[in-house]
Amino acid sequence: MESTISLFAQLVDNLPPLLPEDLVYKIRRELKSIQTEPTNLEQLEEKMIAIGYEIWPWSQAFREFEKMTEEKIGEEFLLSNLNLGLQNRYREYRQLGMTLHDIHSGRAASYFNDEERLEMTRALIEMDNAVRDFATREVVGMKKNSYLKKIEEFKNILEEIKGGLGRLRGLAEKESDHPMLANEIIERVRSFEHGLCWLAPGFDHEEVGRAHDFFVGRKQELSRLRGIHNTIKIDFYVE
Repeated sequence: MESTISLFAQLVDNLPPLLPEDLVYKIRRELKSIQTEPTNLEQLEEKMIAIGYEIWPWSQAFREFEKMTEEKIGEEFLLSNLNLGLQNRYREYRQLGMTLHDIHSGRAASYFNDEERLEMTRALIEMDNAVRDFATREVVGMKKNSYLKKIEEFKNILEEIKGGLGRLRGLAEKESDHPMLANEIIERVRSFEHGLCWLAPGFDHEEVGRAHDFFVGRKQELSRLRGIHNTIKIDFYVE
């Protein structure tokens, strides 16, 4: 429960730029309510999912600008926070064909010693903050129109996601022959919704459509297997 509230607070602390002020006010009021009034985990997750649906287009659009900023000048921010010796170690590491993403993912852990990893971790945090600040200035300034256009694109994608999740729910509701499959579908829908609000890893919107195709195939396979076990009666005395 406390960890979920903490995730909610992180979400609020990292709201994307240019989010409508009335929505920002609503979200902050929800957080204050959760922190001061009794609630249960299910209610808390429902509130987070509802907010996730509302802010997802802005979050996804801003994430794209953050990625572009990191690819363009992320290493400059990183190197500026490393001592000279570790800067050289990093350049050697890059010459081996490794990337900045590899450091973020932890793949480079064995390359650096404990002291170097500690400094690298601090530098990565500083880099992330600098990237976010730079991207924020970009999207509220010179790249505002591009950012707003990208938000509209993700709003359209969100409508596709909602439609896909609706089809999955419909599939589950009609599934009377295989209750376990129905539960599996509902759990998958829930995991997608959790991905909208940091409660689970994010996802590619095309995964929703693939999930529907997968469960349709699973239903057909289960129905086929069920038929194999049905006893067929043959009347040998029919003339």
